[in-house]
Amino acid sequence: MDLRHLRHFLAVAETLNYTRAAERLMMAASPLSRSIQQLEAELGGPLFARGTRKVELTALGEALIPHAERTLGDVDRLRREMHQRVLGHPEFRVGMRSVPTELIDAVDEVIRQVEPQAMVRLDPLDSFPQMDQILNGRLALGMVNRPLDDGRLDYLPVLLERAGMALPDRPEYAALTEVLPEHLAGLRLLVQQGVEPFGPQLREYRDAAADVVHLTTDIIGGLPTLVARGDSCCLTIVNPQAPWHRYLAGDGVIIKPMSAALPSGTTYIAWRVDRDTADDLGPVLTALRSRFTSPLSR
Repeated sequence: MDLRHLRHFLAVAETLNYTRAAERLMMAASPLSRSIQQLEAELGGPLFARGTRKVELTALGEALIPHAERTLGDVDRLRREMHQRVLGHPEFRVGMRSVPTELIDAVDEVIRQVEPQAMVRLDPLDSFPQMDQILNGRLALGMVNRPLDDGRLDYLPVLLERAGMALPDRPEYAALTEVLPEHLAGLRLLVQQGVEPFGPQLREYRDAAADVVHLTTDIIGGLPTLVARGDSCCLTIVNPQAPWHRYLAGDGVIIKPMSAALPSGTTYIAWRVDRDTADDLGPVLTALRSRFTSPLSR
Protein backbone atom coordinates (compact mmCIF):
# COMPACT_ATOMS: atom_id res chain seq x y z
CA MET A 1 0.00 0.00 0.00
CA ASP A 2 1.42 3.36 -1.07
CA LEU A 3 1.45 6.04 1.65
CA ARG A 4 0.65 8.57 -1.03
CA HIS A 5 -2.70 6.85 -1.59
CA LEU A 6 -3.55 7.29 2.09
CA ARG A 7 -2.68 11.00 1.97
CA HIS A 8 -4.86 11.41 -1.10
CA PHE A 9 -7.69 9.53 0.58
CA LEU A 10 -7.59 11.75 3.68
CA ALA A 11 -7.67 14.91 1.56
CA VAL A 12 -10.83 13.73 -0.23
CA ALA A 13 -12.34 12.50 3.03
CA GLU A 14 -11.77 15.91 4.61
CA THR A 15 -13.20 17.98 1.72
CA LEU A 16 -15.68 15.48 0.20
CA ASN A 17 -14.82 17.21 -3.06
CA TYR A 18 -12.28 15.93 -5.58
CA THR A 19 -11.62 19.35 -7.09
CA ARG A 20 -10.92 21.02 -3.73
CA ALA A 21 -8.84 18.06 -2.56
CA ALA A 22 -6.78 18.18 -5.77
CA GLU A 23 -6.19 21.93 -5.29
CA ARG A 24 -5.08 21.28 -1.73
CA LEU A 25 -2.69 18.56 -2.88
CA MET A 26 -1.40 20.72 -5.76
CA MET A 27 -2.33 18.11 -8.35
CA ALA A 28 -4.94 17.59 -11.07
CA ALA A 29 -8.28 15.97 -10.25
CA SER A 30 -7.89 13.06 -12.71
CA PRO A 31 -4.69 11.55 -11.19
CA LEU A 32 -6.22 12.05 -7.74
CA SER A 33 -9.28 10.07 -8.84
CA ARG A 34 -7.02 7.31 -10.24
CA SER A 35 -5.10 7.20 -6.95
CA ILE A 36 -8.34 6.67 -5.01
CA GLN A 37 -9.45 3.98 -7.47
CA GLN A 38 -6.12 2.16 -7.02
CA LEU A 39 -6.56 2.23 -3.24
CA GLU A 40 -10.13 0.99 -3.56
CA ALA A 41 -8.99 -1.86 -5.80
CA GLU A 42 -6.38 -2.86 -3.24
CA LEU A 43 -8.84 -2.73 -0.34
CA GLY A 44 -11.58 -4.49 -2.26
CA GLY A 45 -14.39 -1.96 -2.06
CA PRO A 46 -15.47 1.64 -2.65
CA LEU A 47 -14.33 4.32 -0.20
CA PHE A 48 -16.64 7.03 -1.54
CA ALA A 49 -20.14 7.08 -2.97
CA ARG A 50 -19.91 9.41 -5.94
CA GLY A 51 -23.18 11.13 -6.79
CA THR A 52 -23.84 13.74 -9.42
CA ARG A 53 -23.88 16.53 -6.83
CA LYS A 54 -21.83 15.31 -3.87
CA VAL A 55 -19.31 12.79 -2.61
CA GLU A 56 -19.96 10.79 0.55
CA LEU A 57 -17.85 8.36 2.56
CA THR A 58 -18.92 4.72 2.49
CA ALA A 59 -18.77 2.54 5.62
CA LEU A 60 -15.39 1.26 4.38
CA GLY A 61 -14.16 4.84 3.95
CA GLU A 62 -15.30 5.81 7.45
CA ALA A 63 -13.48 2.79 8.86
CA LEU A 64 -10.27 3.64 7.00
CA ILE A 65 -9.92 7.21 8.32
CA PRO A 66 -8.50 6.43 11.81
CA HIS A 67 -6.17 3.76 10.40
CA ALA A 68 -4.87 6.11 7.68
CA GLU A 69 -4.34 8.93 10.19
CA ARG A 70 -2.54 6.63 12.63
CA THR A 71 -0.35 5.08 9.91
CA LEU A 72 0.73 8.41 8.45
CA GLY A 73 1.28 9.84 11.93
CA ASP A 74 3.50 6.88 12.87
CA VAL A 75 5.52 7.24 9.66
CA ASP A 76 6.00 10.97 10.26
CA ARG A 77 7.14 10.38 13.85
CA LEU A 78 9.50 7.62 12.71
CA ARG A 79 11.02 9.91 10.07
CA ARG A 80 11.52 12.73 12.57
CA GLU A 81 13.03 10.50 15.25
CA MET A 82 15.45 8.78 12.88
CA HIS A 83 16.45 12.10 11.36
CA GLN A 84 17.17 13.49 14.80
CA ARG A 85 19.27 10.44 15.68
CA VAL A 86 21.34 10.94 12.53
CA LEU A 87 21.80 14.67 13.09
CA GLY A 88 22.22 14.50 16.85
CA HIS A 89 19.83 17.41 17.39
CA PRO A 90 16.23 18.32 16.48
CA GLU A 91 15.52 19.91 13.11
CA PHE A 92 12.69 22.32 12.42
CA ARG A 93 11.84 22.91 8.78
CA VAL A 94 9.83 26.11 8.54
CA GLY A 95 8.09 27.30 5.41
CA MET A 96 8.13 31.00 4.60
CA ARG A 97 6.61 33.33 2.05
CA SER A 98 7.62 36.97 1.51
CA VAL A 99 7.65 38.22 5.10
CA PRO A 100 9.84 40.79 6.90
CA THR A 101 13.10 39.58 8.39
CA GLU A 102 11.94 40.62 11.86
CA LEU A 103 9.18 37.99 11.77
CA ILE A 104 11.56 35.25 10.64
CA ASP A 105 14.01 36.24 13.38
CA ALA A 106 11.25 36.26 16.02
CA VAL A 107 10.07 32.74 15.09
CA ASP A 108 13.66 31.47 14.99
CA GLU A 109 14.31 32.99 18.43
CA VAL A 110 11.23 31.33 19.95
CA ILE A 111 12.21 27.91 18.59
CA ARG A 112 15.75 28.23 19.93
CA GLN A 113 14.49 29.29 23.35
CA VAL A 114 12.68 25.96 23.59
CA GLU A 115 15.24 23.86 21.69
CA PRO A 116 18.66 25.57 22.00
CA GLN A 117 20.38 22.90 19.88
CA ALA A 118 17.79 22.94 17.12
CA MET A 119 18.65 23.39 13.46
CA VAL A 120 16.08 25.72 11.91
CA ARG A 121 15.82 25.38 8.12
CA LEU A 122 13.77 27.87 6.11
CA ASP A 123 12.01 26.70 2.93
CA PRO A 124 10.67 29.52 0.67
CA LEU A 125 7.25 28.44 -0.60
CA ASP A 126 3.87 29.96 -1.39
CA SER A 127 1.11 29.38 1.16
CA PHE A 128 -0.67 26.41 -0.43
CA PRO A 129 2.49 24.34 -1.05
CA GLN A 130 3.52 25.07 2.54
CA MET A 131 0.28 23.68 3.91
CA ASP A 132 0.55 20.61 1.72
CA GLN A 133 4.05 19.96 3.09
CA ILE A 134 2.87 20.57 6.66
CA LEU A 135 0.17 17.94 6.17
CA ASN A 136 2.71 15.59 4.59
CA GLY A 137 5.06 16.00 7.54
CA ARG A 138 7.86 17.64 5.54
CA LEU A 139 7.45 21.01 7.29
CA ALA A 140 7.01 21.51 11.01
CA LEU A 141 5.64 25.04 10.72
CA GLY A 142 4.68 27.45 7.96
CA MET A 143 4.22 31.20 7.54
CA VAL A 144 1.15 31.53 5.33
CA ASN A 145 -1.30 34.25 4.31
CA ARG A 146 -4.15 32.12 2.93
CA PRO A 147 -5.45 29.64 5.53
CA LEU A 148 -7.18 26.49 4.36
CA ASP A 149 -10.46 25.44 5.92
CA ASP A 150 -8.96 22.12 6.98
CA GLY A 151 -9.56 20.56 10.39
CA ARG A 152 -6.06 19.05 10.34
CA LEU A 153 -4.42 22.49 10.44
CA ASP A 154 -4.37 25.24 13.05
CA TYR A 155 -3.18 28.83 12.79
CA LEU A 156 -1.82 31.66 14.92
CA PRO A 157 -1.94 35.22 13.49
CA VAL A 158 1.52 36.77 13.89
CA LEU A 159 1.67 39.77 11.53
CA LEU A 160 -0.73 42.41 10.20
CA GLU A 161 0.43 44.56 7.28
CA ARG A 162 -1.45 47.40 5.59
CA ALA A 163 -1.95 46.92 1.88
CA GLY A 164 -0.43 49.43 -0.51
CA MET A 165 -0.24 50.17 -4.20
CA ALA A 166 2.92 50.72 -6.23
CA LEU A 167 2.20 53.58 -8.62
CA PRO A 168 4.11 55.57 -11.24
CA ASP A 169 6.00 58.47 -9.64
CA ARG A 170 3.79 61.22 -11.03
CA PRO A 171 2.47 64.34 -9.23
CA GLU A 172 -1.17 63.18 -9.15
CA TYR A 173 -0.16 59.99 -7.32
CA ALA A 174 2.53 61.55 -5.12
CA ALA A 175 -0.12 63.82 -3.57
CA LEU A 176 -2.34 60.90 -2.46
CA THR A 177 -2.74 60.06 1.22
CA GLU A 178 -4.49 56.78 0.33
CA VAL A 179 -5.35 54.99 -2.90
CA LEU A 180 -9.03 54.72 -3.78
CA PRO A 181 -10.51 52.76 -6.70
CA GLU A 182 -10.96 55.84 -8.88
CA HIS A 183 -7.23 56.52 -8.73
CA LEU A 184 -6.58 53.39 -10.83
CA ALA A 185 -8.50 54.74 -13.83
CA GLY A 186 -6.30 54.46 -16.91
CA LEU A 187 -3.78 52.11 -15.22
CA ARG A 188 -3.17 48.40 -15.75
CA LEU A 189 -3.31 46.46 -12.49
CA LEU A 190 -0.44 43.95 -12.48
CA VAL A 191 -1.04 40.82 -10.40
CA GLN A 192 1.98 38.83 -9.25
CA GLN A 193 2.18 35.07 -9.60
CA GLY A 194 0.53 33.33 -6.64
CA VAL A 195 -1.48 36.38 -5.54
CA GLU A 196 -5.28 36.28 -5.39
CA PRO A 197 -6.20 39.88 -4.62
CA PHE A 198 -9.80 40.02 -5.77
CA GLY A 199 -11.86 39.29 -2.71
CA PRO A 200 -15.01 41.35 -2.16
CA GLN A 201 -13.08 44.29 -0.66
CA LEU A 202 -10.86 44.71 -3.74
CA ARG A 203 -13.33 44.20 -6.56
CA GLU A 204 -13.88 47.95 -6.86
CA TYR A 205 -10.16 48.41 -7.52
CA ARG A 206 -10.19 45.67 -10.15
CA ASP A 207 -13.22 47.14 -11.85
CA ALA A 208 -11.74 50.66 -11.82
CA ALA A 209 -8.46 49.64 -13.48
CA ALA A 210 -8.17 49.90 -17.26
CA ASP A 211 -7.01 46.27 -17.41
CA VAL A 212 -5.92 43.44 -15.11
CA VAL A 213 -2.76 41.59 -16.13
CA HIS A 214 -1.98 38.26 -14.42
CA LEU A 215 1.76 37.65 -14.66
CA THR A 216 2.82 34.02 -15.07
CA THR A 217 6.48 34.85 -14.46
CA ASP A 218 8.51 37.84 -13.37
CA ILE A 219 11.96 38.58 -14.69
CA ILE A 220 14.26 40.35 -12.24
CA GLY A 221 13.14 43.97 -12.04
CA GLY A 222 10.19 43.36 -14.36
CA LEU A 223 7.38 44.66 -12.15
CA PRO A 224 9.03 47.92 -11.00
CA THR A 225 10.10 48.61 -14.59
CA LEU A 226 6.52 48.27 -15.84
CA VAL A 227 5.16 50.49 -13.06
CA ALA A 228 7.85 53.14 -13.63
CA ARG A 229 6.91 53.35 -17.34
CA GLY A 230 3.76 55.16 -16.22
CA ASP A 231 0.82 52.99 -17.28
CA SER A 232 0.74 50.25 -14.61
CA CYS A 233 0.29 49.71 -10.88
CA CYS A 234 0.78 46.74 -8.57
CA LEU A 235 -0.51 45.63 -5.16
CA THR A 236 2.13 45.57 -2.44
CA ILE A 237 2.69 46.23 1.28
CA VAL A 238 3.14 49.67 2.88
CA ASN A 239 5.67 48.38 5.45
CA PRO A 240 9.13 49.41 4.11
CA GLN A 241 10.63 46.25 5.64
CA ALA A 242 8.31 43.97 3.68
CA PRO A 243 10.13 42.15 0.84
CA TRP A 244 7.46 43.11 -1.75
CA HIS A 245 7.79 46.77 -0.76
CA ARG A 246 11.58 46.70 -1.06
CA TYR A 247 11.36 44.92 -4.42
CA LEU A 248 8.93 47.39 -5.99
CA ALA A 249 10.24 50.63 -4.46
CA GLY A 250 12.82 52.57 -6.48
CA ASP A 251 13.27 55.13 -9.22
CA GLY A 252 10.03 55.97 -10.96
CA VAL A 253 7.83 54.13 -8.41
CA ILE A 254 6.03 55.41 -5.33
CA ILE A 255 4.11 53.29 -2.84
CA LYS A 256 0.96 54.66 -1.24
CA PRO A 257 -1.37 53.02 1.31
CA MET A 258 -4.69 51.58 0.23
CA SER A 259 -7.92 52.72 1.89
CA ALA A 260 -7.80 52.27 5.67
CA ALA A 261 -11.19 50.56 5.38
CA LEU A 262 -9.57 47.53 3.73
CA PRO A 263 -8.53 44.67 6.02
CA SER A 264 -4.82 44.25 6.76
CA GLY A 265 -2.92 41.43 5.14
CA THR A 266 -2.44 38.73 7.78
CA THR A 267 0.43 36.26 8.11
CA TYR A 268 -0.21 33.14 10.19
CA ILE A 269 1.97 30.47 11.71
CA ALA A 270 0.45 27.16 10.57
CA TRP A 271 0.94 23.65 11.95
CA ARG A 272 -0.70 20.25 11.97
CA VAL A 273 -3.03 19.92 14.96
CA ASP A 274 -1.97 16.38 15.87
CA ARG A 275 1.58 17.63 16.49
CA ASP A 276 0.48 20.00 19.26
CA THR A 277 1.57 17.57 21.98
CA ALA A 278 4.06 17.74 24.84
CA ASP A 279 6.53 15.40 23.10
CA ASP A 280 6.40 17.14 19.73
CA LEU A 281 5.65 20.76 18.72
CA GLY A 282 3.61 21.50 21.86
CA PRO A 283 6.34 23.39 23.80
CA VAL A 284 7.28 25.46 20.74
CA LEU A 285 3.64 26.29 20.02
CA THR A 286 3.10 27.32 23.65
CA ALA A 287 6.10 29.66 23.37
CA LEU A 288 4.83 31.07 20.05
CA ARG A 289 1.40 31.77 21.55
CA SER A 290 3.10 33.55 24.43
CA ARG A 291 5.30 35.59 22.06
CA PHE A 292 2.44 36.53 19.73
CA THR A 293 -0.42 37.24 22.15
CA SER A 294 -1.34 39.77 19.49
CA PRO A 295 0.10 39.96 15.96
CA LEU A 296 2.83 42.39 15.05
CA SER A 297 1.29 45.35 13.24
CA ARG A 298 3.17 47.11 10.46
